[in-house]
This record gives sequence, C-alpha cells and structure tokens, in this order.
Amino acid sequence: MFTSIRDGAFSWSTTDPADDWVMVGHLFVRKTGVVFVDPPLVPGLIDAAAKFGKPEAVLLTTQNHTRAAAFLRKRAGIPAYLPEQDPNSVDPREAVKVKGIGDFEIYRAGSVLGFRAYKSGSEHVLLTEEKELLTGDIAAGDRKGNLLLWPDWYTQGPPYDAYSKELKDSERKEIKEAFKALVKRTRAGSLLASHGHDIIGNLQARASKL
Repeated sequence: MFTSIRDGAFSWSTTDPADDWVMVGHLFVRKTGVVFVDPPLVPGLIDAAAKFGKPEAVLLTTQNHTRAAAFLRKRAGIPAYLPEQDPNSVDPREAVKVKGIGDFEIYRAGSVLGFRAYKSGSEHVLLTEEKELLTGDIAAGDRKGNLLLWPDWYTQGPPYDAYSKELKDSERKEIKEAFKALVKRTRAGSLLASHGHDIIGNLQARASKL
C-alpha cells in the first residue's frame, strides 16, 4: 500500500472521487508512533500503518484536506491537528466535513508534532527534520519532475481553470516569488505534495527555475 520515500517516510495515493486528480498522503514513523499527513482514505489503512507502529496523530496542511481525518480520529482514537485558516478559503464542501472530524487541535506557524509549520498565503506548509516540504494545494510535481504552483497544476476545465485565467501577470509573479522565498528560507531539498507527484532531492534547483 505504501511507497517508501526514505527510511521512516512513506506515501500512498488514490483517485479523488469528486475531481480528476490524485490525492496523496504521507506517513511518518516516529519513536512515539505513526503520524499521518493529509491522509486519503483507502481500505486497510489503519492495519497497514499499524505494522510500522501505533497510530499517533493525523495532521492536515489545509482544512480543505479533511480526507480520512474523521475516520482515523474516531476509528484509531488519535488526535487531529488542523491549521488555523481563514474560513473564506475553505471549500464549502469541506467546511461540513471539518465539523464531522469532531474535536481537533488548531496549530499555527511554529512547531507541531515534530514538524516546523510555516504560513504560506491562506495555507500552512510543514517542514520535516529531513528538509522535506509538505504542501497542501500550493505546489505539486508533475510526471516529468517539474514544479507547478497553484493554480497551474489544477485539472484543466471548469471550475478550476477560471483561477488561472483570472490571475494577472503580477499576481502570478508574486506567487512564484513567495514560493521561491519559502523554499530558500526553509532550505528544503524535497517537496512532498498532497496532489500529483513528489519532487525528491532537487527542489532548490526546480524552484530557482520558476
């Protein structure tokens, strides 16, 4: 079920039933247990993860990625951590699911479960001790290893292509410069994306070419 990224870090994916893209989750094995980040729900997820250790927590990079958070919190009995987020930036469909999670902790920029959290626009990104940057919707890799930023990686067609068409050149430049600054600031070497493909080992070079 899981694809190894490195020792103690794994990914898995499944097709989003509502949109034409792939949802990707990441799992980290700690001494204290297993932490899920932006986890898509797939059959046997808890049993498969438990082979690496006791489920410890589920962590989201954006409240738009409720995914399996409610299931894991209730079925595995683990806490959920969601970022502080402007309610206006949460998809109305996800807002209902956020309530379904039940009790959860809110995190802000700083430290959370051994990750370093940074605010980026209306979202948060997480940095691992191995200098891997976990992003929600702001960045993704494509099949060729190229780095794509929001909203250009979105599926072509309504309603998502409207985001790109409405962007001015100045706004597009601002998005690129902000992400390049984030990558440089964090010294991240890899991108672990919640959609699309990861970029392993050459994130600095990819970001510099934006």
